[in-house]
Amino acid sequence: MHNKDFHVLALVKGEHQFVYIFDEMGWDDLVETLCQQAEDPNLEFSWFDAALLSHRAKTQIESANESNTDVTETTSIDNETELDTNAPITSRLPR
Repeated sequence: MHNKDFHVLALVKGEHQFVYIFDEMGWDDLVETLCQQAEDPNLEFSWFDAALLSHRAKTQIESANESNTDVTETTSIDNETELDTNAPITSRLPR
């Protein structure tokens, strides 16, 4: 299942700041970008940085998918009350 969440990764190394905004569908592009930056001798960005950020990105995507799965699979609060996932959060709280 693909979600439409956007994720943000940031790395600060000395005076350099690396910020990445991506979604699940952009995973391959993100990894490619991280690899290109790790190969660039003009950047203070190492293969360790690329590995660390790709791991964090994957973790963010997996967490978002688990959260979305939990919400979509939970269809009722109890046996008699249906859960409207489009309703405001306050109206979905059990009374």
